[in-house]
Amino acid sequence: MSGTMLEDSGSRSKPSAFSTQRAVISALMLRELHSRFGRDNIGYLWLIGEPMMLATVISTIHYFTSHAHKGMQPYPFTLIGYCLFIIFRGIFNRAEGAVEGSSSLMYHKMVKPLDVMIVKTIIESLGCVASLIVLMAIGIVLGIAEFPVRPLYLMTGAFMITWWSFALSLIVASVTYGSHTLGRFVHPISYFAVPLSGAFWTMSLIPGNFRSAMEWNPMVGMFETARYGQFEWADDKYMHLGYQVTVCACLTLVGLVFIRKLQRRIHA
Repeated sequence: MSGTMLEDSGSRSKPSAFSTQRAVISALMLRELHSRFGRDNIGYLWLIGEPMMLATVISTIHYFTSHAHKGMQPYPFTLIGYCLFIIFRGIFNRAEGAVEGSSSLMYHKMVKPLDVMIVKTIIESLGCVASLIVLMAIGIVLGIAEFPVRPLYLMTGAFMITWWSFALSLIVASVTYGSHTLGRFVHPISYFAVPLSGAFWTMSLIPGNFRSAMEWNPMVGMFETARYGQFEWADDKYMHLGYQVTVCACLTLVGLVFIRKLQRRIHA
């Protein structure tokens, strides 16, 4: 019996790898929130406030200057496109120099570059999705938006954008580590992605020859998925969910290989 008690005590005193990883992620999240938003004014609520302010301006401008197309109201159309695009922009742009900025933490072997990238992805995506939900609710109350007809597809679109951005961020963080020259290309790439992403247009609006080329762009399918979740008359033939998952899985695998090599380089 005493042996069993000692064994139980030993198992309790040794944390599992999962609980250790969860504790590291939680600590890094608090550190990231504090360093980015501080505790002044509304503090951590800036996580939602920042994307909400920008999304409000863009969506309001489009509400007054655009018109509905195939039952897609301009306010929710722009709101979904903008909020989901800034998930990509935030994660992709912040990947450059992300590991270098946390280099002091790498002295602790429990903290890995992958943890840093996971934390940045969680914070960016949570803030933008929360902003989307709040502003969509306001639009519904004001009568300029309707409740999503297929909310699961809308959230699937947001998840796929987050997964795509996370996979790319692993590669960006790895290849720009110690290379400021490569880092200078990151922000321009995110600007070039604005017109090509499908965030502010839909496949049914563009010419046929351009449409066939854009079907190879997985971001377009992700935005089409989100719109299919919001609008009753949105078309589902351009979503290609299987293609999206395949591309994201392959990119994630490549990113994990890159980030593992970076970890070995840092801890060498």
